[in-house]
Amino acid sequence: MSDLKKIAIDLLSRRDHSRQELVQKLQSKGALYDDIQQVLDWCQTENYQSDERYATLLVRSKINKGYGPLYIAQAAREQGISKELLTQTIEALEVDWFALALGQYQKKYGDKPATDFQDKQKRMGYLQRRGFNGAQIQYALKPD
Repeated sequence: MSDLKKIAIDLLSRRDHSRQELVQKLQSKGALYDDIQQVLDWCQTENYQSDERYATLLVRSKINKGYGPLYIAQAAREQGISKELLTQTIEALEVDWFALALGQYQKKYGDKPATDFQDKQKRMGYLQRRGFNGAQIQYALKPD
């Protein structure tokens, strides 16, 4: 058990991890599920691991890289962050998704207007792949 604690603390000393991520990494080391749960409960009690803190870091990181809410939700799901926790985190950060979409659009395309329908589709696809929804994309594309 103490070896497992050492491994968990070593992982957490490098960067924050979600609980699910730590479970996967510790299982890959051959640890038993019950032992992993005990160690992770201890890590949470000692405040070494926190899904709330991890969710905040994840959301801030993705926002700083210019990703939208749909992309962030997918990344959080992959890391085992619950929908409720993600919603609370995003609400606490008070993100203006429309401004973020517009900023990403301007960063990529500047003030050059779309030349034709195909170009507009390409630009919409870019914002969609970055995780913005239809309303946010339309806001970013409007010429005024």
